[in-house]
Amino acid sequence: MPSRRAVLAALTALAGCTDGSQSPESTGSSTRTPTGTDASDATEAPTRTPTSDSVPVRWRHETPHSALDVVSLAPGADGPAVYVGSDGGGEGADGHALHAVGLTDGTEQWRVSLPTPVVTEPLYAEGESGPRVYVATRRSSDAAELYALDPSRGTRVWGFDAPERRRVYPLGATGETVFVGTRDDDVARNGETVHALAAGDGHERWRVESGDALPTGHAVRRDTLLVRTPARVRALDVETGAERWRVDSPTVMYGPALDSRGERLFVGYDGVVRALDLADGSERWRREVDFSISAVTTPRAAASTTVFVADRAGRLLALSPLDGGTRWTLSVGGDDFRPHVVRTSEHLFVGGPGVYALDPVSGERAWSFTPQSVDVRVHASTTAFAAVDRDRLHAFDPADGTERWRFAPDSMLAGVATAGDLAFVGAGGTVYALDGSAVSEANGTSARERDERSDSS
Repeated sequence: MPSRRAVLAALTALAGCTDGSQSPESTGSSTRTPTGTDASDATEAPTRTPTSDSVPVRWRHETPHSALDVVSLAPGADGPAVYVGSDGGGEGADGHALHAVGLTDGTEQWRVSLPTPVVTEPLYAEGESGPRVYVATRRSSDAAELYALDPSRGTRVWGFDAPERRRVYPLGATGETVFVGTRDDDVARNGETVHALAAGDGHERWRVESGDALPTGHAVRRDTLLVRTPARVRALDVETGAERWRVDSPTVMYGPALDSRGERLFVGYDGVVRALDLADGSERWRREVDFSISAVTTPRAAASTTVFVADRAGRLLALSPLDGGTRWTLSVGGDDFRPHVVRTSEHLFVGGPGVYALDPVSGERAWSFTPQSVDVRVHASTTAFAAVDRDRLHAFDPADGTERWRFAPDSMLAGVATAGDLAFVGAGGTVYALDGSAVSEANGTSARERDERSDSS
């Protein structure tokens, strides 16, 4: 069985160069526009829209389900895998299940039947008890469970039932323990619980009172569990559950965002951005801003170099993690701006009301794509992908914004997960591996050509 380090190395290699090394996107021309210009100047995508049949499909995998919800990429016992979960709206012939599918050819590695649909992305950990994949499931009523699966055998190991009328969220895991938070229909600072469950058999190691667990914002760093609840972040000892420190806010808190070394974290609330020491919660710096904060984030590959703070009105500040000083500012306009930020070796990509490809040092804009939507998520490595709501997926050349193809099926999309030039997405009951390096005959329009078309009209 491969080690966790070997598995993660394989996943990183497949995903392409994101650590500053040379990558294919370093070639090609770009059309640059000044930083801070309004995104309304950009043009809509070309009208030559290929059919979904013309999109380059590397492989497809049919499931017995009529709809899918979870399509994500994570380590597995034999290397990286695509994990696919059925949707609550359509059970299909075999009921609900979680499938593990091979990245290279779409072959099903294993399938575990579940009584209810998976509602969280799989969380992988490996320890003395063997590899584990943790997922939470939930019916539309009040039943929720956490399941521990063995990816080396494709079997269910144990389950944890949440208290009545509670949802459960996996917060993080070590090799020996998975941490689970609960939530009811309210959003409060108290009245819920964090459970530490043994990887081997699910027995409870400890529990602590908590507020309502939120779907994201949790992490395990060394011997510390970071738990995000409404207007609060807590640091707990992974062995005992003892609280080391906490930070509270009078209003909604954004973050925490972590640096790559696991030494500090960043939170924002009530017009203030703070950098805190992970070990004891002491304040490293504080920065006041004159806008309503909507996000605090650090893209994974660039976490040690930049902290991004978003304004609801469409501004993005790039701050130094050392002192909070402003490096550059991007203005894209819009309403309730909540950016999705991804870093590669050559570009920084920001998703929101569109996709914006930037120089990560200067913030200078290389190209942009604005499909008149308020929710565009960007995924990038050697190809840039843009998921517009759950309606369609676009593939772009990351250097100049040339649109290579778009995938717009009749059903809603599930996913997207990406690695290198591949995008893994669900439509109906089928999982597709789409090749972002290929250009559809109906496409190939660059950002420069889109601008020239707009000027001539």
